[in-house]
Amino acid sequence: MEKFRKTTEEDLVELMVLFEEGIAFLKAQGSPQWQDGYGPKENQIKADIANGESYVLVKDGKIAASAALVSGDDPVYNAITGAGWEGNGPYLSIHRVVVSSHFKGQKLSAKLLQALEVVALEQGIVDLRIDTYKANIGMQKNIQAAGYQYKGEVTFPFPNGERLAFQKRLTAS
Repeated sequence: MEKFRKTTEEDLVELMVLFEEGIAFLKAQGSPQWQDGYGPKENQIKADIANGESYVLVKDGKIAASAALVSGDDPVYNAITGAGWEGNGPYLSIHRVVVSSHFKGQKLSAKLLQALEVVALEQGIVDLRIDTYKANIGMQKNIQAAGYQYKGEVTFPFPNGERLAFQKRLTAS
């Protein structure tokens, strides 16, 4: 059974090891995403934790997956090309998604995204946005399987910063 919760400072060392594993996995897949020092950094994760925006999925006593659910206006997302976003109300952005290789194939990314959707609804937010690199086919499949719709492309201000952008409009129950 998995347990979804906010990340704590005590999780930091284990979480950084997980991110290093994710960076190596992307490199082995031939993806430039998170490479050359542009992957998640400890100071960013500490800020996510301090802001209450970092979450982990724990299984068998280990961090199996993690993501940040970031509030506020994202200037990169404002410059979307393509169909564009639906609606112009508040939204949350999902960033820094990583799943441990020890738990791959167990649909934990789907469980993580579902849990983040619950958090969004608890905050009264029905608009979720997420992006991934074009070569990250696995993540694209996970995003679309979770019901997110392709909306265009965004570009972050670093090498290989082009990302496919997706959105899901939640239904408040």
